[in-house]
Amino acid sequence: MPVRYMGTKRYLAADVRAAIESVQPAGPVVDLFSGIGAVASALSPDHHVITNDALSFTTVLARARFGPGRRSEAADLLPRICARYRERENELRAAYGTELAAESAALKGSWEKLARFMLEHPHVGTDADTMSLAKSHAGSETSDRYSLTTLYFAAGYFSVRQAIQIDSLRCAIDQEAIRKADWDWMTASWLSSTASVMNAPGHTAQYLRVSGDLSQTRVRRAWSRDIWNVFVDRVAALVQEGTPDWRAGNVACSFDALDFISSDALKGAGVVYADPPYTKDHYSRYYHVYETLYRYDYPASVGAGRYRDDRFVTDFSVKSRVEEAFEALASGVKSRGLPLVLSYPDNGLLVLAGVNLFGLLASKFDSVVLRSHAHSHSTLGAAGGKQKKKAVENIYVCS
Repeated sequence: MPVRYMGTKRYLAADVRAAIESVQPAGPVVDLFSGIGAVASALSPDHHVITNDALSFTTVLARARFGPGRRSEAADLLPRICARYRERENELRAAYGTELAAESAALKGSWEKLARFMLEHPHVGTDADTMSLAKSHAGSETSDRYSLTTLYFAAGYFSVRQAIQIDSLRCAIDQEAIRKADWDWMTASWLSSTASVMNAPGHTAQYLRVSGDLSQTRVRRAWSRDIWNVFVDRVAALVQEGTPDWRAGNVACSFDALDFISSDALKGAGVVYADPPYTKDHYSRYYHVYETLYRYDYPASVGAGRYRDDRFVTDFSVKSRVEEAFEALASGVKSRGLPLVLSYPDNGLLVLAGVNLFGLLASKFDSVVLRSHAHSHSTLGAAGGKQKKKAVENIYVCS
């Protein structure tokens, strides 16, 4: 997977595929909450897919893996990107020489010195001058535009040195990857590279802080990795899946799920697969760094996690509104005359709210078949530090 993802259906994908095929879809499969595409990958190359997710960074991952378009040879493209990358890196290293020197000293010192450096380093969420600089760079038509990571996430999720490299690489990709398929490939590989080096537990709700010798070693290790070397590896690893004919029939979208099912995007679809969020945690909190990096739009930044101020929230993660969200989902799909395949665990928020999901679906569809599977949900450390949570994953086939 190009990015580690909470709640991924990677290990349930074969069961989901079997459930989808049981309704014999006459058109593309709509993956309504597609995440990073575990189910879409499992449907290759036999069923065209329309992937959708409210987080827009997922679309470039989907296009790079499942989308149409012929790529250039990496051997031709990477040298051009590297040359422009080094130019922008040198510009930023000159502009942030003082910060780089301070970081180097902190990394060589005690854990207390490194902790203080991380705490005191200015970023858009805490410093008015940095915020002003971000606003200036956001509207720049020069290479100054490529400074976002350094202004938002340095000395936290990434070292200052890494942030400079990340910005420099995005600059080079935007300027040298002219073909759409190449831009998608390079940008998806770039995002995957940031996931590999990030100083975080797998998600990006908050970066890892230093509180002793052990955590100092961990941060030093994360901050020591070189972006370009990781990027070259990710470029090689991020392959186009399926066949050219299969990829030509796929589409990647980014909408709120309930808006999507009422739009023209469902026209011609054969079945809707839905894997709604099942906890009170909004995914936008855990993946906001990727979203901001992909959009590169210099948003307002709030909180210790340096969150976007416009993070997406969903009723599926609000206990008082989750039943209404499921009602709208089921009614919307039924009104389009489409079957619905829905996966949801037995400990999901809707169940905790006292709602019988089978009964809710049976009130909308003529037939509901339940298939249950023992499964472990990946939390990436978000649930009290546990990496896995056992649950029974229920797949509802509604027609």
